[in-house]
Amino acid sequence: MFRIPAFAALCLAAVPAFAQNQTTPAPAAPAGPPPEAIAAIQQAAMAFGQCVNTGAQGVAATVTPEAGAASVMSSCSTQLQALEGAANALIATLPEEQRAGAQAQLRSRVGGAEAEIANGIRQARAAPATTPAPAPAQ
Repeated sequence: MFRIPAFAALCLAAVPAFAQNQTTPAPAAPAGPPPEAIAAIQQAAMAFGQCVNTGAQGVAATVTPEAGAASVMSSCSTQLQALEGAANALIATLPEEQRAGAQAQLRSRVGGAEAEIANGIRQARAAPATTPAPAPAQ
């Protein structure tokens, strides 16, 4: 089965990790990102990850990994927009001095998605095909 778990994990971790790794919290700032904002990111990241996995599995062997990744990104644009929206909602809750860094991290993660999908397609094609073992004769 084709999987791109790393991308979904990166999306899940991108903004909350940034928010939690700040060394100089603002006074009177909450202890961390709001749980509902993190839950929204997780839900959106899972939907996007499932869309990417399903789309990547359907890429024909005759299509280049780059073209396949572009197609997958296009078909998953709704899920990606939901993920970006959830991340931006969380970023809006951060102290002002942390927002620019969080936005940059989000752009970096999203900007690298297509290349990561293409790499996942390449890896899936390079992996040896597994065939089910024959059933024992009776």
